[in-house]
Amino acid sequence: MNIDEIRARTAKKMQEMQKRAEEAAEKIKIADADEEKRKAEEEESARRAAELNEANLQRQREVLAQMMGEEFAKQSAAMQEQVSEEIKRQAEAVAAQAQQDVLGALYGGDLSMLSAALDTYAMMGGEDDEEEEEAELTPAQFYEYTEEKMREVDALEEPQPAEYGALPSRWEKFCILLSGIISTVNGHSLDKLDVEEHIPLYEQQIANLMRNSWGICGREELLDTLLYLSRGGYRARFAAYAEAASPEELFNEETDEEDKEGIRRGWAFVQHFKDKYDADFLLGWDIGRAAMITRWGYFVGWLTKAETLQLLSDMGQVAAGGLDSWREFARSYLFGGAFWKEVCAAYDGASYLGTLADAVKTLLGKGNDGQWRCSPWAKA
Repeated sequence: MNIDEIRARTAKKMQEMQKRAEEAAEKIKIADADEEKRKAEEEESARRAAELNEANLQRQREVLAQMMGEEFAKQSAAMQEQVSEEIKRQAEAVAAQAQQDVLGALYGGDLSMLSAALDTYAMMGGEDDEEEEEAELTPAQFYEYTEEKMREVDALEEPQPAEYGALPSRWEKFCILLSGIISTVNGHSLDKLDVEEHIPLYEQQIANLMRNSWGICGREELLDTLLYLSRGGYRARFAAYAEAASPEELFNEETDEEDKEGIRRGWAFVQHFKDKYDADFLLGWDIGRAAMITRWGYFVGWLTKAETLQLLSDMGQVAAGGLDSWREFARSYLFGGAFWKEVCAAYDGASYLGTLADAVKTLLGKGNDGQWRCSPWAKA
């Protein structure tokens, strides 16, 4: 092989190597472009998610500002990021392992026993409970039974209202006790903010209770519900039913037959009682339920301790200013519960009122369970 052939072959090899290098460079260029596009898409997606999250946070701040004042809403905003991170952490933990596996690992053979025990919780206080049928009372009989239970409550003894002054611990206790009726029915603690001990099974049970009974699945729905109760709740509904000349005036194009039946029964209830009780008489019903779901929300981590104490404090001030005693608060709660049962077109109203009245008798009774008797109603 002469020198010219060697040079020719070498030149050819160099051309092939250069061509492969150019092809590799082109592939790298395309890959880099794809990577840049992917990163740009991810950044855009993250930006949109951040904007949506900020919009949701702003809406929550506005709700808190309306409920508790602008200054507290600003303080709450500072804590929101920590709350969001904790919720995200918990969601990731749940996604990593099915709840049943986690509980099984924690409790083993005791899980079925605990679940059965917790399933006895009374799912009362929401808007969509499913009711067990019982012997139906006529409207007149149910109205008389409602007043009978209210008279029983009014006959109970309680200490005179007391000046709490600037004693935070006494006010905090009073505000917790606003959730006393349903807390007593469900066996919740009334000695602290937490309704139960913090174990996953209890936390899930309370979260399920709020979802199934109230349609509350998280912080935003909780704040919306508290805003609804603070702005009028069943007081506003009572007023609207009282002003309507007929139940048909309360229908709209989306009202189905089941809802129409509830409106008819609720309207008849209000027409019967409106000359004796006004809408403000349902203040105890609205505040009692608001206090209960506030404590539930704190227990499952949707509210911070500072937010919970502020919300309960506001409720306590409103209750003390609008009602005069635990008996009046309880009568309001029973009356609101009767109205709610009629609006739900339920047939267990009598047993429901009986359960509530029994809880009131416990709270105003003697002994360790008589916590209303041990903590007099607060003067405004």
